[in-house]
Amino acid sequence: MNKIIIKFKLILFTLSLLFISSCGQSPKLPEIPGVKGPLFNLMDGKVMVTVKLLRANLNVGAKVPIPKTKESFFEVSPNIEDGGTLVVFYLDVEDLKNMNIGIGDGNTLPDGRPIPGIPGGVLNGSLRADTELLDMSFYFHKSLFGFFIPLGWDTNGLGGYWNVVINNKNVGLLGAVSSDTNGHGAGIILFLRLDQLKDPQFMRAVELSRRNPSLIF
Repeated sequence: MNKIIIKFKLILFTLSLLFISSCGQSPKLPEIPGVKGPLFNLMDGKVMVTVKLLRANLNVGAKVPIPKTKESFFEVSPNIEDGGTLVVFYLDVEDLKNMNIGIGDGNTLPDGRPIPGIPGGVLNGSLRADTELLDMSFYFHKSLFGFFIPLGWDTNGLGGYWNVVINNKNVGLLGAVSSDTNGHGAGIILFLRLDQLKDPQFMRAVELSRRNPSLIF
């Protein structure tokens, strides 16, 4: 009897996953030289954002809390599949929904250049937290959460920004910061729209992820 119940639960779970995947779609984003991603998944009720830096060779692994949050963190490790370095962000939905930064300031890229896709290049009313690991920076805003990863190599002039569309909804913005004439200063920046965290379909997927720990979908 127990085996029948377990099989029935597995069938229901599989159908739920198929329903969620059929309702969504992978974001159509440009190919940035030396970068794969960002890729989006859910695990343990958290949003997983995976970025593969194919030309960055970091031979150590680390798990680091994301500033200003309680349950969100990111991991950096060698990428054994494609080579280079793997960066995975685990973003707790409640962390981001309940974030309160107060008035905030006007922030640009860490080196003072404008942020791609942000009017005037300055994200007003925000906080920026710079970290030492890969020199990453995090942005906190009343309606946006984002991070910037310096690439450290020449992107051959590639730059611009693109909407991140999943399930026909604009969930954020991906910016590619081009390198300067000396081949320095390139990077990628990703902003996620916090209002999309309240979408009913998304919340059902998050709850399903919580009920099935350690599964990635």
